[in-house]
Amino acid sequence: MNMKAVSIFEYGDYKSYLRAWINSQPSKGRGKKRQLAQIVKCHSTYVSQILHGSADLSPEQASLLNGFMGHNSQEARFFILLVQRARAGNKSLREHFEIQIQEVLDSRSALRNRLEIKKTIEEKDQATYYSSWLYPTIHMLITMPEFQTRDELSKHLHLPVSKVMEILSFLVAMGLAEEQSGKFVSGRMNIYLGDNSPLISKHHTNWRMRAVQSLDVPRMHDLHYSSLATVNSKDIPAVREILVKAIEQIRAIVKASSPEDALFCYNLDLFGL
Repeated sequence: MNMKAVSIFEYGDYKSYLRAWINSQPSKGRGKKRQLAQIVKCHSTYVSQILHGSADLSPEQASLLNGFMGHNSQEARFFILLVQRARAGNKSLREHFEIQIQEVLDSRSALRNRLEIKKTIEEKDQATYYSSWLYPTIHMLITMPEFQTRDELSKHLHLPVSKVMEILSFLVAMGLAEEQSGKFVSGRMNIYLGDNSPLISKHHTNWRMRAVQSLDVPRMHDLHYSSLATVNSKDIPAVREILVKAIEQIRAIVKASSPEDALFCYNLDLFGL
């Protein structure tokens, strides 16, 4: 099975994806066109017409390439949909496939599904958790041994001990923290806020405000970047896919990172004007 260095979900048509996939292979894909021709049972010159001309793969040929290119089930479905849209003989049929293509992209964009978060606290308690940046901050700090007592947290965050204990008590009650011999450690319950939650605006606002405040006290590893750009609207899904993929990669690094000795916040923004 070939290793894919490109993601099909970053491409708006299957021909561009095929060309990128070939170029990503060892020796810049030398011999891959011939292999593709053997898989789909056609002459190599016809493969060139598919890649650079008006010829198209058939759905049956696309199905054969799915196995050769190592597509998983979602990638395979998306690839065939791109082929079917390219082959559509009228506007109505093309729009039919475009709707299905967008449904796949929307499904991938739903971080709850992609990040496989299985348990969360009840909605009535989320309002308290997301009311202030302090709750998630203390929740994360207690994953580090040096911040697992109320006094250490109080000193680090410049908070009264009473406020720290109020938050720790809530976290313990929710299963987000556990008290062990006077120390507080992370609990077994997870928390996740979906895009459709009425609290999502408050959550993002809390951390955007903290990001602004961090500009006044810059630290060595801080990174602040803002950019305004004009693009073709068809390229926005590709940009969004890159950002979502970055989130997945960061989560993988964070999950494997041990022992924890630093707390940081990262924000990603992509929106139309």
